[in-house]
Amino acid sequence: MSAARPRTVLHVVDTVNRSGLLPRTVELMSRLDPSEFRLVFCALAGGPGAFDHEIRSLGGQVYHCRLGPSFPRAFFLLLRQLRPSVVHSWARTSTGTVLGLARMARVRRRVAHLHDSLGGRGSGPVTWLGRAVDRGLIDAGATDLLAVSETTIRRFWCSQWRADPRCRVIYDGLAVEPFGVAIAARRRALEAAPAGVDIPITMLHTGRLATNDTGRLRPVEILAALSARGADARLRLVGPQEPAETAALLAAAVRHDVRDRVELLGERDDIPRLLVAASLLLVTSDRESLPSAVPAACAVGTPVLSADLAGVGEISRLLPGITMLPLSAADGLWADAARALTDVPPSLDDRRAALRHFVRSPFTIENWQRELTAIWSGSLSTALPALRGKS
Repeated sequence: MSAARPRTVLHVVDTVNRSGLLPRTVELMSRLDPSEFRLVFCALAGGPGAFDHEIRSLGGQVYHCRLGPSFPRAFFLLLRQLRPSVVHSWARTSTGTVLGLARMARVRRRVAHLHDSLGGRGSGPVTWLGRAVDRGLIDAGATDLLAVSETTIRRFWCSQWRADPRCRVIYDGLAVEPFGVAIAARRRALEAAPAGVDIPITMLHTGRLATNDTGRLRPVEILAALSARGADARLRLVGPQEPAETAALLAAAVRHDVRDRVELLGERDDIPRLLVAASLLLVTSDRESLPSAVPAACAVGTPVLSADLAGVGEISRLLPGITMLPLSAADGLWADAARALTDVPPSLDDRRAALRHFVRSPFTIENWQRELTAIWSGSLSTALPALRGKS
């Protein structure tokens, strides 16, 4: 008798670039048994992306179906061609359409993955109606409703989500190995550093740089307040930027006379190394419900000073090292908190202990893999049930 064919899981995404859950899903591909699961992707932007080559090198495939009048027919034909066991969509819009077409094509498992950017931006009656229609289609077509946090599922689905057996919260998973490597590299760097040299307070800020994110200039203002208190402080900003955003940030740094203390790093793939070299992770966003940099900082023992986001509160219930303040609090209060948190830097032993704690948390890629593959295979009883019933 021939061996069973692997389950084909079709992931429907906006693009195959470095955003959202895609980098973690590509990392997951390298960990999966190819005899059990084959991951393929459909990108709705209709053009090539940064991960096309890597996905193909791992045995997957990328298909491009641009949203538009011809999309329903093209996607339905793709489903008939691939005959996937699972359609897993985390597209910002049109997930309802995707799952409705998957239902018509008799795909057995149809997964909607809710995340912070669901529904896209914009407001008004037309946008509201489009989201309402998509939500209705998701409700009719989804066999499983996943969310990256309790905050997200309450915001984008309903407050009584636990009563719906399709709903589960699965926290994004991070690979543990890079954190251990970063801690070891930090040990070598400290051993090579000259004795008696003062180390400045280095604040790291990661996240999206959308112009409507009112917290985006706060890091510069907090840096200025720290400098006014006589602290030798630096600010490193990680993330993609539009030219107008860069100009606004630099203008704020010049206005506060801290331009020489601000470094714009752009997009980076060495976040563990940057976090372990930082004195503090600063989170001043008012839009992200579960910033992935927060559990990453906890994994290496770097203190976190964050706005009082509900998702960060979720993380703080599971990982230590997080301090939250209202975004409306004065810059001086933020600066005083940053100085207190960085007064005694974590030792290497502290960082190793933090990593051991992180390994036992639900934020590892091993946990993510276990829960996702249980859903894809239909072995729901093997998925961790604690998050479903937790009050």
